[in-house]
Amino acid sequence: MNDDTVVKYTGPALIDAQPIKHMLVDIKGGDLQGYKREKPALAEVLEELASAMPNHGDEAGIHPHTYDQIVQATQILSQIRALKPAAAKLLEILNESEVYYEDLREGQIIRVAKNAIDTAKLENKPGILASFEKTMKYRSQYAEKAAATRRKNEEAKGDAEPAAATASPA
Repeated sequence: MNDDTVVKYTGPALIDAQPIKHMLVDIKGGDLQGYKREKPALAEVLEELASAMPNHGDEAGIHPHTYDQIVQATQILSQIRALKPAAAKLLEILNESEVYYEDLREGQIIRVAKNAIDTAKLENKPGILASFEKTMKYRSQYAEKAAATRRKNEEAKGDAEPAAATASPA
């Protein structure tokens, strides 16, 4: 890959969720289907509740604990959402760094295998290939798979041509 597209990350490398750790939950299986989510105009509803609950909550038969949970959940959501952009960026950076360093490592493995093959050929040292056998096999996995696919496609093409030639028009 071209290193011109790669720059050092300068953002935060530490996102501290410790202050809200006791409020975080892990939904089993990660299945979020069926959970109710925030809808448009929530800000207006929260404003209305802040005004209506102290004056009319009891009259409406709404237990104060219900409104307290709304307020608490809103505060917790604010804290969670404050961490998400930095955490998302760090996850993006970790994913991109993983790909970058995998690419770097794969390129170096290819170089090692190629050097072993070249040295074995140029210096007439076929025994050196045994020392790098797994490395060379690893390097050529995709090429071997592609060649097998091409052979399979050619065979399928060869089998299909005679059948098409002998088919009569309807």
